[in-house]
Amino acid sequence: MFRILYKCALVTLIAIVCSLLITGSIMSAFDMHNKMGFVIATICPLTITPPISLMVFRQSERLRVTLLQLSQVMQQLEETNAKLLEKASRDSMTGLLNREAFFTHVDRVRRQMPGSLLIIDADHFKKINDQHGHYNGDGALTAIAHCIARSIGENDSIGRIGGEEFAVFLATERENEVRAIAELIREDVTLIDFKTPENERVPLSVSIGGVIDVSTGTIADHFQTADRRLYEAKRNGRNCVIVKPAMKTAA
Repeated sequence: MFRILYKCALVTLIAIVCSLLITGSIMSAFDMHNKMGFVIATICPLTITPPISLMVFRQSERLRVTLLQLSQVMQQLEETNAKLLEKASRDSMTGLLNREAFFTHVDRVRRQMPGSLLIIDADHFKKINDQHGHYNGDGALTAIAHCIARSIGENDSIGRIGGEEFAVFLATERENEVRAIAELIREDVTLIDFKTPENERVPLSVSIGGVIDVSTGTIADHFQTADRRLYEAKRNGRNCVIVKPAMKTAA
């Protein structure tokens, strides 16, 4: 309020000065010498300017506050929308990208950088659920998810694409690197010390199928190829890795 009153006083003072200057110029031009003219030139702006300027500045201040509030609301809406989009793209249990978000992300980044695809499946997961309950099954999946996330680099991506199935996009097309990372994931999962609330240790392992270099072709084809190799790993006794270059998928 003080700022509004200050502006009103300043505008009133300027109006009085201008009124006096104009009045003085007119009286001088017509060779008039009447003190009452200067009194009127002072009283008129002094009585007219304050209420008008006060109304204008109040409206201006209200508009400024309204625009500021609107800007804050818009910012909050943008932040809320971003959080909702992020939440919608995440698996609620593990916090990883969900299936749709993962493959959308991979389909975009694979055209910008070389990369390979791994499909990872928890071994004997139905048995874990049946013997130890779904609560412990969920805990096992979360432990595996965190283990995989720790085993990959900052440019790699991970998602949960099914019940006990995960997918990883590795930002490399070098066969030795892809195999090494896949083996690291497999080995790290076997080292997880997962125990039930009753302190019963539950051994964990994963089978991995992969496609090296997915920069060309469709992501759907690469996923099917990686999935076939995953089940080949399952047939080979589980807890193993089968990754091959994409160019061999047609064979």
